[in-house]
Amino acid sequence: MRGRTIKLYTMSEQYKNLQIAELGNWTGKVYIGERKHVQLLKKFEELSAPGIYFLMSDIEESYLKRMYIGEADEVNQRLQDHFKSKDWWSTFAIFISKDNNLTKAHVRYLEKELYIIAKNNTTTVKVDNTNIPTGSKMPQSDREDMDEFSENITFVLKNLRIMDFTKTSSEDINNLEQSNLNQLSISDSPIFKINIAKKQAKLQIVHGVYKLLKGSYIRKEHNRGFVAHNYSKLRKQLEDENYFSVSEDSDFYILLKDIDFKSPSAAGAIVRNSSTNGRKDWKLDNGTSLDDYENNLL
Repeated sequence: MRGRTIKLYTMSEQYKNLQIAELGNWTGKVYIGERKHVQLLKKFEELSAPGIYFLMSDIEESYLKRMYIGEADEVNQRLQDHFKSKDWWSTFAIFISKDNNLTKAHVRYLEKELYIIAKNNTTTVKVDNTNIPTGSKMPQSDREDMDEFSENITFVLKNLRIMDFTKTSSEDINNLEQSNLNQLSISDSPIFKINIAKKQAKLQIVHGVYKLLKGSYIRKEHNRGFVAHNYSKLRKQLEDENYFSVSEDSDFYILLKDIDFKSPSAAGAIVRNSSTNGRKDWKLDNGTSLDDYENNLL
């Protein structure tokens, strides 16, 4: 996969070190800041235009980030409204177009697409939106332009460590042949297993993501020391959101659908209901650990 350049500019103390980022050969532009920067946004005329924005905060004692995704005709004004109405968020990222080509239809389309991506990242993101965005109908040419815009948004968010999306963009997938590890698809990736009392959980590496597979057995009983672990909260979230079902064995659940993880240890902890070293404990049938397998691919 070819390299890309992200330019990050930190403003002077007069602007409280508000940041602007741009991606090479892209018309998009992102303002990155904190609540203290909201009143400054009205100074920037280009923010009095349609845009897409993210409100974010860390969830205490959790690996998850809380996120709200929105769109507005005038994003600087909308952020001021959210400053008054939502007190939970601490940081924001606003995406606009440098050439003023984003319309209301464009940002509505982006809002829905990015909402879907965020909702699919159950193990990293807790979406705060109470309603599903309506999106918008556009010509195919516009949809393709906005799909590329969306891919660049997730690329910037991930690579500036603002938001850790595990979902791979279509652009990333198109370039996977340059990476031995990331090129593995669901059909050619080997299956790693963890055995628990003669039951198995299965995991695959798909486009660089650790995918816990539907049908895996999930242990019910937990290690008492695991209750205070951050992955324990993630495990409870998945249970509350009905990812598990009863199995023929009263000591185990069955996973109802695939789940993507950024860490094999997180996937292993969900399976075992205890802390685990996923890189050592996930193994192929021949005994090769996931860690050794990945090292051999490099």
